[in-house]
Amino acid sequence: MWKLLLFFTRFYSPGRFLRFLSKTKGKLHFLPKLLAIFYCIQDKDTPRMVRLVLMGAIGYVILPIDIVPDILPVAGWIDDAAVVAAALKFAAAYIKPEHKEKVRRILPFARCDW
Repeated sequence: MWKLLLFFTRFYSPGRFLRFLSKTKGKLHFLPKLLAIFYCIQDKDTPRMVRLVLMGAIGYVILPIDIVPDILPVAGWIDDAAVVAAALKFAAAYIKPEHKEKVRRILPFARCDW
């Protein structure tokens, strides 16, 4: 499990994440959650192990070739949504109200009630 997590962590970087966001242009319903994960990674109060898990989750989403390739309409994003949901559940204690507020500033109509 840890080797797989470290593998996907290699694909995460803030620049890659921002390029990914510009390419998807809001097509993802879990975009607010992804942004909250991103802000949690950037937070210095987040423990290193939690950051690694979250980086692995974003790395998995960014990588176009995964368990279900993202080029498949609809089905390609289901596994990514599951990874994001699992990462949020894992790091729920570290997602601060400030992170959700930053998401609301970028996406004013986003629901952040998770």
